[in-house]
Amino acid sequence: MHDALFNERLARFGPVLTRRREGMDTVMPLRRLLEGNVLEGVLKRFSEHHGPCERRALATQWSKHYLSQLIIPVTVIELCRDIHLPTNIDEMGVILAEDGTPERFVLPHEGTISLDNGCARFCPLIARHLTPLIDTLARRVHFSPRVLWSNAAVYFEFAVNELDRQGLASPYEIDGARAMMALRQLPDRQRNPFYRPVDYIDVADDDGATEPWRCRRMCCLRYLDDTLGLCGNCPRLKTTRADNHQAQA
Repeated sequence: MHDALFNERLARFGPVLTRRREGMDTVMPLRRLLEGNVLEGVLKRFSEHHGPCERRALATQWSKHYLSQLIIPVTVIELCRDIHLPTNIDEMGVILAEDGTPERFVLPHEGTISLDNGCARFCPLIARHLTPLIDTLARRVHFSPRVLWSNAAVYFEFAVNELDRQGLASPYEIDGARAMMALRQLPDRQRNPFYRPVDYIDVADDDGATEPWRCRRMCCLRYLDDTLGLCGNCPRLKTTRADNHQAQA
């Protein structure tokens, strides 16, 4: 769907969303993923292929695959084409790869024209897909859903910035998406889970030049598994990065 929009760092997300058609025998209704035995089986498959053993680290790493594969292409298409995609978890299907991560998300149709912007555009995705998924996974693994919401918001912020950098979406759409990330609360007065997911901190490179470092505001917990270490945007690196910058200033 809309493959021409997916270039450079967005290229690998182009084929992920597809419309339902005949012959898709391997499609699983996405709602089934919230069933305990199904979700456990998926996490087990992911662990067998990728190795994390600590349960929270396993869940957050799997969620990164799921959330990036969903949120990035949805954000690209909705902002560039002014349409609402049918992202309700009860309407969608999924084709899982061998490792338990989504290979394709299957939509019932290609979306409807919409002139919404900001919260109005993305609140349906938050309420009808991400909330039930994240709540279920967090309960199953016994950790804070805010970790998973942080993962989701980081991919949203990445997609918006990349669309701006490539000039693919209008300033109206980009400004609306960024305005949403500046709100502490959604219009229904609920906490905005996409609020300020990252900070940009000035650091010095090897040549002493200052450049902004994209730092997550909440740790994804992958460090809990010794085989994984820290990601490059981990807030646990903030002190080290800041100290290095001050030393070179």
